[in-house]
Amino acid sequence: MRAILLLALAGVLTAPPARQAPIDVYDLADYRLTAQVFEPFVRASGLIADITRRDPVFADAPLFTKEIALSDDASAAASTLVARLEKHPGLAAALGTAKLTAREYAKFAIALVAARLAYEFLDAGVLKRVPSGAPAENVKFVSEHRTEVLSVLETLGIRD
Repeated sequence: MRAILLLALAGVLTAPPARQAPIDVYDLADYRLTAQVFEPFVRASGLIADITRRDPVFADAPLFTKEIALSDDASAAASTLVARLEKHPGLAAALGTAKLTAREYAKFAIALVAARLAYEFLDAGVLKRVPSGAPAENVKFVSEHRTEVLSVLETLGIRD
């Protein structure tokens, strides 16, 4: 009996982690930017930027492209980002160092880019208010942390 229990525990402890569900539009629509996640996001982004600058894989296929940042299908963009972060050992290690999962990092990144875009439209007068259904709290977060947000996005190569 003890041997069976030990074998069962060994199987549980060595089994690969369960695959998470893909990020859907509701995950992104409900996501709120917070300072608690922003700090490790900035730390991870610095490490990720260092890796992507040195690794030739990213010369032809950058981690963040304009298409990803402005994708019509944000949930697909986030899921693609998660997969790339998880598959590259250096990127996965960078996230581990910052104590963020690939899923959390991707959701934060996509929400941050969207909120920054909305903020810029508001600031330029293109929009009079945050559209209904869009998380106004995220736009407020960008407004309150504008300098740091612009800095981390630039670190990642996201300027416009």
